[in-house]
Amino acid sequence: MLWVFLIFITSMSSFSCKEKHQNIKVIFYHHGQETTLDPELSGFWNLIKTAEDLLITADGMMRLAVEPELINKIEREERVIEIIYPKPIELNINRSRLTIHPDRLLIPLSGELVGEGENPRAVIFHGYPAYSAGPYTNRRGIGELEKILSNMGIK
Repeated sequence: MLWVFLIFITSMSSFSCKEKHQNIKVIFYHHGQETTLDPELSGFWNLIKTAEDLLITADGMMRLAVEPELINKIEREERVIEIIYPKPIELNINRSRLTIHPDRLLIPLSGELVGEGENPRAVIFHGYPAYSAGPYTNRRGIGELEKILSNMGIK
């Protein structure tokens, strides 16, 4: 009887977890062309986890005023991943020991903010309800995100 109860609790837990995350929207921008990624795509959840991890382990911050025009320009002219959560999430930034509650992340994969080289730095914009000044940076770079996208068939 206990075994049946544990199976029921486990199945309910995974169901509620899936339900909780079902409304996360991931958008890939390629020079203005917007594609909403299907949560059923292999790599979808890994992409989100990797993006969040880049923010959590950020090792720098840019001094940059973030206006809607800047975000629109990045989405129009670059390759970008945007993650929009149905409600704010809690993330603890290791470097600054700060807890933030964004409902969106935006990570450019090309452009002058990212730079050039084998594995350009990651620049992670975050916000609630709009993007905030001072995006975080991570020297780990965008290579891992690029690899996940490539495995998903997104170039």
